[in-house]
Amino acid sequence: MPGLARWARNVGATVGVTCAAAAAAGCGSAQLERPTSGPCVAADLVREAARARTSLVVKRWRPGPFYDAGHGASHVSWTARRSWGADAEAVISFPDPDRFAGAPDGFSRLVTRSWVYDAALVVLWRVRTGDVAAAARLLDTLAALQREDGAWGFSFAVENDGFYNAAYVRTGAVAWVVYAFAKYQRYSGDRRFAEVLAAGVGWLLGQIDPRTGLVRAGSGRWLGPDRFDPDAVADFTATEHVLDAWFALRAAALADPELNRRYALDGAADRLAAAAEARLWLPATRRYAQGAGATHTDTRSALDAAGTWAALYALAHGQPLRARGVLDWVAAEHAIAVAGWRGLRPYARAAPDTWFVEGSLAVAMVLARLGALAEARATLHPFAQLACSGGVPLVYSPIWREDFPLSPAAAPTVWFLFAADEVAHGHPGWLWNERPAAGAAPRATLRGCRLGWPDLPWEP
Repeated sequence: MPGLARWARNVGATVGVTCAAAAAAGCGSAQLERPTSGPCVAADLVREAARARTSLVVKRWRPGPFYDAGHGASHVSWTARRSWGADAEAVISFPDPDRFAGAPDGFSRLVTRSWVYDAALVVLWRVRTGDVAAAARLLDTLAALQREDGAWGFSFAVENDGFYNAAYVRTGAVAWVVYAFAKYQRYSGDRRFAEVLAAGVGWLLGQIDPRTGLVRAGSGRWLGPDRFDPDAVADFTATEHVLDAWFALRAAALADPELNRRYALDGAADRLAAAAEARLWLPATRRYAQGAGATHTDTRSALDAAGTWAALYALAHGQPLRARGVLDWVAAEHAIAVAGWRGLRPYARAAPDTWFVEGSLAVAMVLARLGALAEARATLHPFAQLACSGGVPLVYSPIWREDFPLSPAAAPTVWFLFAADEVAHGHPGWLWNERPAAGAAPRATLRGCRLGWPDLPWEP
């Protein structure tokens, strides 16, 4: 899931250290309490979404000479395949890292870095709101950072230092970038990035493991804050990546009919969905597994794979009862209470005070798409409180935990915007709304039904 390895898996001397390695710096010593009095108790969703929309930090992209992490702590040069325009931009993933006490040493250096997943999210939001020119400025940067094989590394420097972790590749992040290029091309009609989209699709298809029919996780591995193995192959499947890849392939097929024919994308997406059903769906517990290897299934429970993003995927396939069921699963197995907040943790076995804010926001979107708008509003209210009390951009987590920092972050902010777009403004779901190619799945809803969340509504 995107919450993993996003803020500490970089060359330590360059951009940061892990929370565990920085325990002496007070990691975990601060937290953001849920308000029990004052104006934030009744935080207004529309107002907080409007504030969040203007809080995203986007800068001109001005990198120095590119370099990547090599074996151990070595640096290797990297050359961009394409040039970029003078107005190319990048998203700052953690724009205010010093807002809250307790950050580990080195965390403040992330103020100059961008994760490609975050960039893709902001592109999607800009396309959704009609600002395609601004979306293109971000895509210009991503196009320049595409690797020779069509993939993207995980994160990059926005200015001055040119560290681009091109050798650390994860299929989920690549899929989101492909999805962003596809949605841009479809809704803008601009084909300037068609070659980039085609190369990204080709890489995704190349990740499909013939042994399982599922996508492999990627390549490169951080062994510590300053030890990297660029040759490591992530020879396993993460269910979240499968969901990401399916939507990316469907979006690409809709954006470019010629690309669809060249790669037979409709059939590829159908086969990927069939493999997910056969290898990852767990009938006994009625939810998706965390992932799989060539010969086994990882039956542990990850929030997005088991329930939140999986519920959006189920709705795309015309399965509202399955969507309701996986939400019931995460409500029972992932619920946590931390600093007065009630949320969902990233893994069923994760620390009971780790709230995966970003991964939880899809719940409100699912409820809205099921027609349960009152519950969707109640579910989204704590996030409006979080924006009010902690400021915007939204924090990634209300307490410092490894890979889940108490720091304003782009990713949860954009998910909040998409959720508010559906719940507060009643707009039809736009993100991850693609359907299987064999025919549009029925837009079945369960209007008026409570969805098995006994603790909802989450009202103050």
